[in-house]
Amino acid sequence: MTRDDLWLTFLRDAVSISSRKEVAQKLKVSRPTVHLAMAEKYPARTDHLKVRVIEAFGQVHCPHTAETVTISVCAALLNRRPPTNNPLAMSHWRACQSCSNRPVRQGEYGNDTECSSSDKATD
Repeated sequence: MTRDDLWLTFLRDAVSISSRKEVAQKLKVSRPTVHLAMAEKYPARTDHLKVRVIEAFGQVHCPHTAETVTISVCAALLNRRPPTNNPLAMSHWRACQSCSNRPVRQGEYGNDTECSSSDKATD
């Protein structure tokens, strides 16, 4: 699975748990948009849809805190400056730098919101 396919996995998992209608409402898009995106036949660019799907359904397990966090929270922790004034925060920051669940770092592959692992947590 490539990084570009991960959002589709999140979308398909969300639909399998609930319905296309509920997922569309949560993403604030139409039901046909969800259907076409799942079939990989969406005629327009999917950049905005990818971001919405990842923010809504993309969660990872943080091994350092043993909590489930969203991709955006994980990316924020990873991409911040090293917290040199706080030993506990520095420990967390160091763990983020080598975590297998970490999102792509800002600047890597031109995207900072996609998860690098297919290991995701469910609600």
